[in-house]
Amino acid sequence: MLTRRFLLKAMAAAAAMTALPRPALALGKSSSPMTETRLMMGTFVTIKIAGTSPMQAADAFGEAFTRMAELENTLTRFDSASPLGHLNASGVLHDAPAALLKVTSASARMHDLTAGAFDPTVLPMLELMEKNAGAALTSQDMAEAAELVGMNHVSMEGRSIRLTRSGMKMSLDGIAKGYIADEGARALRAAGVKNFLINAGGDIVAQGDKAGSPWRVAVENPDKYKGNTEYLATRTLTNEAMATSGIYENILDAQGTRHHLLNPATGRCTTLPGASVVAPSAMEADALATALCVLSSPVELVESLPQTACLISLPQGRTRRSSRWG
Repeated sequence: MLTRRFLLKAMAAAAAMTALPRPALALGKSSSPMTETRLMMGTFVTIKIAGTSPMQAADAFGEAFTRMAELENTLTRFDSASPLGHLNASGVLHDAPAALLKVTSASARMHDLTAGAFDPTVLPMLELMEKNAGAALTSQDMAEAAELVGMNHVSMEGRSIRLTRSGMKMSLDGIAKGYIADEGARALRAAGVKNFLINAGGDIVAQGDKAGSPWRVAVENPDKYKGNTEYLATRTLTNEAMATSGIYENILDAQGTRHHLLNPATGRCTTLPGASVVAPSAMEADALATALCVLSSPVELVESLPQTACLISLPQGRTRRSSRWG
C-alpha cells in the first residue's frame, strides 16, 4: 500500500530524476558505476552497474527492469486482474504462471522453516486493519479474520493453486519483492554484467564489486522519521543479498500503533522495530526479515541457517547481531 509519506517522497524524487542526464552511449568501460532508478512495486528500484560500457549497461538496465515489471504484474495483490488477484477473488487458479507457483511454493517452505511466523495468508487480517484505520476492531471481526489464516490451507497440485477456506487471501508482499530482485539480477547476468547492485526498496542483491571496491549497504534507523537518521549499521555485500523489514514504513493509523507486520498466530502487530537479513538470495532474505520481526528468538533461528546473518533492531536504538553478521 502506498502511504502518504511514500507518495510525498516519490513526487520529490521523480522531479529530481527528470533533471538527471542519461549517460552517453560509448564503447569504453565506465570507471564509475552507472545508475538507473525507476518507480515500481510501490518503491524505488535502483540498479547500479560497474565495469562495463554505457552501451552494454543501457541494454542491461532495460532487460532487468522489463523482467521485474513483468513479475510485478504477476505477483501484485493490488491489481484484481493479476494472477494473484484472480486467486484471491475466486479461491482457485488453474494454469498458474511459473512465477506465482515458485513464490507460493517458497512461501510454504518459509512458513515451515519459521514455524508459521511467515504466513502470506494474513491478508484478511491486514485488510481489516487497513479498512478500519484508527477505529477499534471487535473481537468477532478479528476472530473471523483469524479463521482465514493458515498457509497449511493453501493447496498446490500441478499448476493449480487453491485456497481451501472460503474468503482466504494471500499477500506475497513479504517475499515477492525479494524474488523480483533476484530475477532482475538474473537478467543482468544474462546480459553479461558481472558487477552490479540492485536495491528494490531495501531488498538488495549484490554481485562482484564497484570498480575494485566492495559494495557497501546501510541499515536505516527505525526512528529516522523522528529525527534519528544515523544508520544502525553498514556492511559489505559480495555475491549475496540483504533485505530489511520494519514497522516504520507502512503505518496504518494516525497513532502509529498499527502497521503491516502482523503475528499470524495472534493477529497483533509486532513491536520489534525491524530486522535485516543477509542470505544467498533476496527471496530468502525478504521472507526471513519479515518472520524475524515476529519470532521471540529471531537470532537463534538465523544461527541455524548456513550463509545467513541478521541484525535485529530493538527499541531505543539498540541492536542484536548474529555471529555471521560481522
